[in-house]
Amino acid sequence: MILGVGIDIESIQRLKRVREGVRRRIIDRILTEKEKRYCLGKIDPYPHIVARFCAKEAFVKALGVGDTWSISFKDVEILGHPPRILTRGKAKKILEEMGAKKVHVSLSHTSDYATAIVVIET
Repeated sequence: MILGVGIDIESIQRLKRVREGVRRRIIDRILTEKEKRYCLGKIDPYPHIVARFCAKEAFVKALGVGDTWSISFKDVEILGHPPRILTRGKAKKILEEMGAKKVHVSLSHTSDYATAIVVIET
């Protein structure tokens, strides 16, 4: 049974246009160390960074907790190829309370936009 579905889309150029110091703080706030290593190892890391941000936003929407600031970005980690979501902290606790057994994520990007969809099921 599907418990929740979330989707998000963001402009990649929006992150690229931010001043370098601010951009670095944004990346440090939303990505775990493993995610940073993966993304920053790419020739163009920005589509990968923004796709992970989208996945985290879509995950919170799928949880149905109301606002995306109620869960730390670092409590949701997107790793692997194909991507999978790992949770900890409050994100993990909410999934357990929902009775969730599976979390599916799909990422996609072009040169301009990144998107992600998350499906949570029993």
